Amino acid sequence: MRADYVTRPREQIAGVLRAEPRFLSAAEIHRALEQASARVSLSTVYRTLEYLRSKGDVTERLDEAGESTFMLCEPAHHHHHAICRVCGRVDDVSCAALGQIAESLRATLGFELDGHNMEFLGTCRTCR
Repeated sequence: MRADYVTRPREQIAGVLRAEPRFLSAAEIHRALEQASARVSLSTVYRTLEYLRSKGDVTERLDEAGESTFMLCEPAHHHHHAICRVCGRVDDVSCAALGQIAESLRATLGFELDGHNMEFLGTCRTCR
């Protein structure tokens, strides 16, 4: 557990996120905490998720219904996600080719890349 997760609710919420290799909504996290008999309010879940997101420890993603979902993410290295449309499993994907894409944009369009969002959607090995 990281030293800056000093409150019990933060530790519990991070524990739920750590246990699931997929994006979870605040309501799903709250339900998991209730099932574990943790006494954490939904508003505390939202505040904690915002805190973890602001620190770069949690990635936020809008699901297909437009709801925010969250997942603990390794902030030390840049990567993308392969997301299974069936079970929601998320795997990290290295993006070594990004330099080539940035150079191609610069050469063909004169476009200077300063950020991007990318995720890969499909079906994982288990669900196929």
